[in-house]
Amino acid sequence: MVQIQSMTGYGRGHNASFSVEVRSTNHKALDIQLSMPPSFYPYEGRIRRQIRERFQRGRIELRVTAREADFKRLRINRPLAREYYKELSSLMSELSIPGNIDIGLLSSMRDIFIFEETDNTKGFERVLATALDELKRSRIKEGSALVSDIKKRLRILKRHLRGIEARQKGFSDRAMRRMRKRLRELLKDVSIDESRIIQELAIMIERSDITEEIVRIKSHIEGIERLIATDDAVGKRIDFYAQELRREINTIGSKALDVRISNHVVEMKHEVEKIREQAQNLQ
Repeated sequence: MVQIQSMTGYGRGHNASFSVEVRSTNHKALDIQLSMPPSFYPYEGRIRRQIRERFQRGRIELRVTAREADFKRLRINRPLAREYYKELSSLMSELSIPGNIDIGLLSSMRDIFIFEETDNTKGFERVLATALDELKRSRIKEGSALVSDIKKRLRILKRHLRGIEARQKGFSDRAMRRMRKRLRELLKDVSIDESRIIQELAIMIERSDITEEIVRIKSHIEGIERLIATDDAVGKRIDFYAQELRREINTIGSKALDVRISNHVVEMKHEVEKIREQAQNLQ
């Protein structure tokens, strides 16, 4: 089954202690941006590797959020607390200060409390895989919709191309009739040199011949159809074909001496631009 991806999508994975959110937007290459607490820094290499295994293009923004209480452990610096107690006791004895040193006094010494980072990242690999797989499904779903739209526009291009071919077949006869009619209007009773008309008509037909352009357009359309039948990253290559299509269609427009052909050209240019827009969203 063909699974062409769009470059936009969203995925999320979570457990009781932390969550992984990942977003993807358009980018000419693969750009990975990570935001996570220090506890997850050891996973950076694995995160980047798993992203590269699944995606080839797009800006991937991955964010890890965690409950701070699950990743901080309170510890008392006992040697320091004993030193405070010892020195305070000595000072009270030296100055003959009555009373006792209680826990309330010691707890006011803020620097005896230490918050340590703990490794509570169990299950992170599974949560990460869930988020990335969900993102991939999201990108495939949108990619499928984009490909369907491109296929529809290729069918429209083919229909207009058939219309151009049909008009081109009768071009010589129409041109001959128009030329004779025009010459009769201009020359009235003067005799017309039939060989000269044929010569001028041959020059006109040669200058307006669009056979090569039609053949190349068909080839480019077939090229796009082959691409969207694969699982590869195709966005850039479809965009290339679309640019070539636009070039050939513009050439037909400049050569065409027929209003209906010109109308087909206008419609084809519109469809090609839509194909380019969709291709730029594909991986």
